[in-house]
Amino acid sequence: MAAIRPAATVAARITASPLPQTTTAGINALVSPDAIQSRLTQSGLSRSQTSDLMATRLVAAPTAAPDLPMLDVNFCGECLPLDQANVASRWKRVFTLFRPHASDLGDLQKRADSFFPIIEPILKKHDIPDDFRFVPLAESGLRPKAISRAGAAGYWQLMPGTARSLGLKVNSKTDERFNVKKATEAACKYIRALYTQLGSWSLVAAAYNVGPGYINGQLKRQAHRDYYRMHLPRETQYYLFRVLLYKEVMSRPDDYSSFLSPAPQTAYNPWQRTRLSPIG
Repeated sequence: MAAIRPAATVAARITASPLPQTTTAGINALVSPDAIQSRLTQSGLSRSQTSDLMATRLVAAPTAAPDLPMLDVNFCGECLPLDQANVASRWKRVFTLFRPHASDLGDLQKRADSFFPIIEPILKKHDIPDDFRFVPLAESGLRPKAISRAGAAGYWQLMPGTARSLGLKVNSKTDERFNVKKATEAACKYIRALYTQLGSWSLVAAAYNVGPGYINGQLKRQAHRDYYRMHLPRETQYYLFRVLLYKEVMSRPDDYSSFLSPAPQTAYNPWQRTRLSPIG
């Protein structure tokens, strides 16, 4: 928190433009029987050779990736404005980057099942919305001994100076940032103070990532208080989206299963020979 995450994080990898997708129509045009017949004929094969090669089983052709369901999403009651093209693009981007790692969701859920019951009463005590329980997933992946290159540590990735100012012991012998209850108490105090200052939970999340000084500076320069339209460092632009991704895939995984678990796809090979089953 209060510092840009290291390059190993998902957000830091959000640099390349999405790869172009082949449309279903384009794929069908490539693997249609007429198209295959034409290519084989142009190859100079005889009619009998062409017919023989056409009598092969077609391995399943690749299909376009399923679309991401664009459901109603909110953070602490503040709706994600998916009607804005830039917001929808960022939302799809974080899901696309998470997709190859969806198989890790089971292990993460197990860690969350142990972690959430500890922190939820503390969040409630400080009147912090439940959605903030997903912040440690984006910060540390629920790895208790996580330490960033900037020096942030623990589930909540508190910086040493911030942790001390919130009453935690951080020295060569003791580091209470690794104590779940104490660190959560400190993080909740910090989050509550940020909300008193900023008045928006989305801005609080942004400030937790990049620091309140930066957010306050941007608020003075800009005519609005909208996180989704603010000029922010690239990681902070995606930070709340990452938090919301964990909320969505852990709260209603079935709604995203078609996107995160697509059917296996095998490239079509017109030269593969297989024995055909008899008809009838």
